[in-house]
Amino acid sequence: MKQLLVIFTSLCVLVPVKAQDVLTLEECLRLGIENNLFLESSRNEIRKGEHTLSENRAKLLPQINAVAGFNDNFNPPVSVTDGSAYGNPYNVTKTLQYNASAGIQLQMPLYNQTVYMAVDIARTMNELNRLSYEKAREDLILQISKMYYLSQNTAEQIALIKENISRLNELSSITQAFYDNGMAMEVDVKRVNINLENQRVQYDNAQSMLTQQLNLLKYVIDYPADKEIALTPVDTENTTSVSLTGLDNNQYELQLLQSKQKLAEQQRKMIGQGYIPSLSLTGSWMYSAYTDKAKNWFHSGPSNHWYNSSGIGLTLRIPIFDGLDKRAKMKKAKIEIENAKLSYENALKNMQTQYLNATNELMNSQRNFRKQKDNYLLAEDVYQVTTDRYREGIASMTEVLQDEMRMSEAQNNYINAHYNYQVTNLSLLKLTGQLETLFNGNSIH
Repeated sequence: MKQLLVIFTSLCVLVPVKAQDVLTLEECLRLGIENNLFLESSRNEIRKGEHTLSENRAKLLPQINAVAGFNDNFNPPVSVTDGSAYGNPYNVTKTLQYNASAGIQLQMPLYNQTVYMAVDIARTMNELNRLSYEKAREDLILQISKMYYLSQNTAEQIALIKENISRLNELSSITQAFYDNGMAMEVDVKRVNINLENQRVQYDNAQSMLTQQLNLLKYVIDYPADKEIALTPVDTENTTSVSLTGLDNNQYELQLLQSKQKLAEQQRKMIGQGYIPSLSLTGSWMYSAYTDKAKNWFHSGPSNHWYNSSGIGLTLRIPIFDGLDKRAKMKKAKIEIENAKLSYENALKNMQTQYLNATNELMNSQRNFRKQKDNYLLAEDVYQVTTDRYREGIASMTEVLQDEMRMSEAQNNYINAHYNYQVTNLSLLKLTGQLETLFNGNSIH
């Protein structure tokens, strides 16, 4: 026997137990914000918006292009001019078959309200991308917190079920002993074993559920799937409720809707500015050459001479009639503005209702949690008393099993009440703008 014990101990030393990383809620939140793939995509949208702003700013700078061209006019066009000064009624001039050109062209807007407004719209889009990221970050904090709380409570449920199994194992041994001594019926042994098996099934189901919940949590925070994690135990003794400071009107969701309304107004202005004239600076510095035969390009002579032409000018564009296109766009833009205002008002009223309901639910869930906890502790005491009486032969097996069933029900109610309280508290942290208090130190973005 001693040799077997030594061998077993050696094997335990040689075979390493898979270590678990115990993660706090704050650690999960930080890992999620740093690693979550969807959040990384939102950060990329911010960077893309910055490039879009630079792209629109570039339209205000000079646009310089090098151009070159070669034409083979195999059927050259002709020009007809008045030739009376030369004794002919018309002077017909035929264009040379080959011509080439090369040079530099310049174009720069001097005044263009549409381009200026495009830059402002790009800034607003940049702000929308930032607010979308902040909202996605906030949603991720809520998601991780709910998953963490759910996994915590599932782990607590597993601990309670293990205690129940231990109690039922003890009760099963007592009942078996009573049966062996003719003090209990066989049906009593079977009843205990049925309840014991039910508890084992609940334990297996809860373990499977916890594994799935932790796997989902690892996915959200982008934690290595092959590494085992555990969470800090539920602390039901120290429950701190959120400070009810009123609804925070600077919610990212509301800011996002305000920015969308601003964007709709800017787009309407941009359409209206399409009626305003625009002024541009133009310039060119070109060289051109003409010949009647391609072979003349390869020897000196007037046929391959390059002629310089350069100039600078202004281009004024005055919109007169566009087939009522801008008028239709303007009406559509006004509807977009009205819809944006309605969306903001609806979201604000919805949040006000959520805050009132969550405040009421917080008081109710806190009260329920305390009552269910007291009920659960009381049910444990009652079960213990009934079990002691059963050992003494005073209580019946039916009473013991009924109290055991009531205790299990009270435990489940206690777990559910605690989770509901945590979720309600979390919702109010979000509605009151106190979500960052989940971070003990400085939060990250």
